Parts: sequence; C-alpha cells; structure tokens
Amino acid sequence: MTDDRLLYSRRQVLNLGRKALIVIGVGCLYPIGRYLTGNEDRLAEARIASSEMPLSQNWKRLEQTRFWLRQGDNGVEAIWGSCTHLGCEVNFNLEQDQWLCPCHGSRYNREGQPIQGPAVIPLVRASIKEKDGYYILNQPKG
Repeated sequence: MTDDRLLYSRRQVLNLGRKALIVIGVGCLYPIGRYLTGNEDRLAEARIASSEMPLSQNWKRLEQTRFWLRQGDNGVEAIWGSCTHLGCEVNFNLEQDQWLCPCHGSRYNREGQPIQGPAVIPLVRASIKEKDGYYILNQPKG
C-alpha cells in the first residue's frame, strides 16, 4: 500500500502563499514609498569656507551632500545632483563631460541640460550665497 499522507496540508500551503504575497507586495510598494516621501539621506544645506572652494572648472561633489561645485565664468556655481526624472543621485563623468543617472539612463550636458531621456527637465541649480567668508548652499525648492 502507498502512503497517502501529504507533505504539506492545504492550510500550510495557503499560509505560505499569503506570506509570499505580503513580501512581494511590500517589495513592490517600497520604491513607490521612497519616491513619494523623498530619498534625501544627504544634507540639504551645506557650508564651505571660501578658501576650500574648488578653483577648477570641472564639477566636484561636496562630500556627504548632493551639491556639486565648480568655478564658473561668473563665480562659483552649484548644482543639486538629483535626476529630474525620479530623483536618483547623478554623477558627473569627466571623460564623457556629462552628468549620468545610473537608475534610468538619463544624461545631461556639462551645464545640466538633458541630452538623453527619460529626463526632460534640466538639473536644478542650487542657491549659493557668500557670507562671512563662507559659501552657504541650499537645496532647491520644488
């Protein structure tokens, strides 16, 4: 005679399926929640001594922030390094002379204008003010 006992009961299979659906649901909702609430684990305001400002015309990231700085034709310039598509952190690639978004492939020229989508809005310039020998940078509103 054969053994007719099942390895798992119907109740165990249904419970396992329910738990799997919960895990999948949370996994799908997590990115949406990060998008809706923002993913700003970096400083949104920074202060840097005038003597420490980059003298190069190449973009340089200010550590622990999303601010990128350079010495432009009209003084110090700052860009907030978040992709305008979904807010991923962009990086400046010196060899390609472009801003690159690793998430969805958006590319921006040196000045932050989009040259390849999905982003269609330029990178946002950060506000920068000089006060008492320091530059104070603020994350753009919007």
